[in-house]
Amino acid sequence: MANNALIQGAARTGKKFLDIGDAVGKAFSSMSVPAGSKSRVDENKAIQARVNNSMSKMKTDMDFTSFSPEETATMRNFLLQQRSVYAEAAKMAAKFDDTTDPEYMNYVDQMQGVNNSFTNLASQLKSYKQGKLDYAQNQLEGLYSNGNEPSVNNNAATIFGFIDEDQDKRTDKRLDSPFQILQGGNLGFNIDGNEISYNDMPMPGLKDNKLANSILTKNETIYNQGTRGGELNPEMLKAYELNLDDQLQNRDALRSIVFDYESELGIFDKEEEIKNSVALENGTLSYDDLRKTVVDKLVQARKDVFNSGKKEYDKKQIEQNPAGVGYFEIPKIKEAVTLAENRILNPNYIFQDTGVDYFNLERQGPLGDSVKQSYYFKRTGDGKVLISTNKAGVKDGFVPPSDTFDPALDADVKRALAEFGINIVPTF
Repeated sequence: MANNALIQGAARTGKKFLDIGDAVGKAFSSMSVPAGSKSRVDENKAIQARVNNSMSKMKTDMDFTSFSPEETATMRNFLLQQRSVYAEAAKMAAKFDDTTDPEYMNYVDQMQGVNNSFTNLASQLKSYKQGKLDYAQNQLEGLYSNGNEPSVNNNAATIFGFIDEDQDKRTDKRLDSPFQILQGGNLGFNIDGNEISYNDMPMPGLKDNKLANSILTKNETIYNQGTRGGELNPEMLKAYELNLDDQLQNRDALRSIVFDYESELGIFDKEEEIKNSVALENGTLSYDDLRKTVVDKLVQARKDVFNSGKKEYDKKQIEQNPAGVGYFEIPKIKEAVTLAENRILNPNYIFQDTGVDYFNLERQGPLGDSVKQSYYFKRTGDGKVLISTNKAGVKDGFVPPSDTFDPALDADVKRALAEFGINIVPTF
């Protein structure tokens, strides 16, 4: 295992190292892009692994932010050249007695320009060294989004010295970069024949953990709301949709939500992720269309989360509180009760077994049972409904008032519904 300290220690002292071998070892397994893959997630993970692999190979207590001999030579040549310009301008300016002479002022401007270029170069070198630390640290900690344009991520790796000229996903040159110093002391880099100023160089965007965590946390709240039997407010859902659309106007945020949280948010599967990667790359998918799809999926996911919680609530209501309507919603009970109700309400139905039918359940309401048992029922000639455990009594038409239900009496109608879940009055 590598014992190279590097990024975190360098960030603190500029020279000390911290072992990152364990983190780098985890990255080795994903260091190569699968053959034929068009996934930007795979490409960005390969760049991350390449950077971390390079860092793990440093064996000595060297200053990570120091410049290579090639880079130092570039700076030395620039400084010597500019000093020559300064010395020549100073020599020419000394020949003038009239300091208001335009030519004198021109030489003074040249001297000041050299001073400014030195100041600018010093400032940008400081920024570059810090940028190198930040880039390596962020790659080590996996903070960069897998939704970044791979070219942006690769260019950043290149300017900070993690070059992969032969495209084998491994760094070719340790800490050397295509380093140039441009006009005015500005840092620049030659990438694939293109001269890019450091100040104008786009950097990879970070994962939007804040937005993702907000979505997941609120989804959990909505789920819990469902498990408590609450309702999903349509206005709140609409506000969520509008807020998502606003937040995902930021392309870094959109790319992060799409490509960084496949397992947590489940917006797209791997096949869809690759399809989106290719479509964004070739321009057949616009960011506006992608945003709309993502918003729709996240809103639907919130509905699904609530419904999942509500389903748990309904299940517990049936299991923990069988009394009342919940009990009659148990599938087998509902089936038996519905069948009995249909027969009672059908004037043409002929009751079997000498005018008696039965179903099995636990009587609810004030006369509730503690065990499931058989209840016999029939409709009498005068329209009354008899429901009792006494089969002979039902058959002969002699049951106590508690087992007799008259459709003409509201109290009996309500009692039949409460105790057996049966509506003895037609609702049509």
